[in-house]
Amino acid sequence: MGKYITELGPKEAEFISLFASKNNGFFNIENAISFWKNKQKAYDLLWRLRKKGWIERIEKGKYLVIPLEAGPQRQWSADTFMIAAELVNPSAIAYWTAIRHWNWTEQIPRIIYVQTTKRKSAKGCEVFGVHYEFVTVDERKFFGNAKEWKNGKAIFITDKEKTLIDCADDVERAGGIEELVKAIKLAAKEISWQKLDEYINNFPNGAVKKRLGYLFETLIKNLPEEAEIILESWQKYLSAGIVPLQPVRKKSGKISTRWRVIINVSIE
Repeated sequence: MGKYITELGPKEAEFISLFASKNNGFFNIENAISFWKNKQKAYDLLWRLRKKGWIERIEKGKYLVIPLEAGPQRQWSADTFMIAAELVNPSAIAYWTAIRHWNWTEQIPRIIYVQTTKRKSAKGCEVFGVHYEFVTVDERKFFGNAKEWKNGKAIFITDKEKTLIDCADDVERAGGIEELVKAIKLAAKEISWQKLDEYINNFPNGAVKKRLGYLFETLIKNLPEEAEIILESWQKYLSAGIVPLQPVRKKSGKISTRWRVIINVSIE
């Protein structure tokens, strides 16, 4: 982090000790004001503690106590998923970041995608050199989140089935069609087809059913019987209109009339 720690006064040491042991070191300005019993004093002390290398601001009004294992030079690796959960609530790790979490790609996304129903004044921020992007979605799209625990804190990540749906809904945030293709090839044997069917029938974007239907049939040569039955059922309720396989590419190419998809990008 490029900072060196300096000595703490007794009250500062008490403050650091208290909040280092709570909520994995995360705290907000209200917590600090409550401790110091004075708003201006709290702001002044937070500024001093940042300068001394004991805390860091992750967002306006939100801070993290830098752990002792960071050493004198304050070098350590912060848990990106835990930081994401502190930046916005409710939240779920999603899109390309979730693809990576489920080991469906060897690529490491440069962005931590955080899905939420809350509107943030900023669409993204950088914390400890990592970029976070907040994707605000309608409540009808915010479901299918798996809970995982990190140091006693619940972190939500879109489950495997919802990850595929989100990435077919927003192909660019999936890392592009290439990453979605890789994910589908690996996911076909891991997902619950019943859950995928339930999710997709409740998802408010008919393009998802078209893209996933086309990709599953094209990429997976030996689909299980359950999958074939489900894909046939999707066929009966496709929405009107033709959608591009990758939205940001040119809108011309061969058309799959079965799935109402323009094949505007190679998936070989």
